Amino acid sequence: MSRPRLEETWARAERMAGRRIGDEYVLVPLAGQGADLDGVLRLSRVAAFVWEQLDGRRTGDAIVEALVERFDVDRSRAEADTLELLGTLLEREAIVPAAGPRPPLTGLPAED
Repeated sequence: MSRPRLEETWARAERMAGRRIGDEYVLVPLAGQGADLDGVLRLSRVAAFVWEQLDGRRTGDAIVEALVERFDVDRSRAEADTLELLGTLLEREAIVPAAGPRPPLTGLPAED
């Protein structure tokens, strides 16, 4: 399995459900009719923010920019933490590479 890169675009895998429960955010892998409770992943506030950004449109670089702005963190730290989290999510099959061009975030049709 290759390592994620910040210039890549990632999307949340359909096999993974994310839920905020009280002050915690958890990822639960779905298996058939039930959930694989051994694979539950608890996310920090920052990791939950990154998870919510993984919409198949934003690159890792764009997510890093959002982290720097939102949490007032040093860019190099945000890059390292994002790559580490993306690696963990990739290992857990919680994210997949986004394929092909994506429509703009504004909801307007893409120009030809």
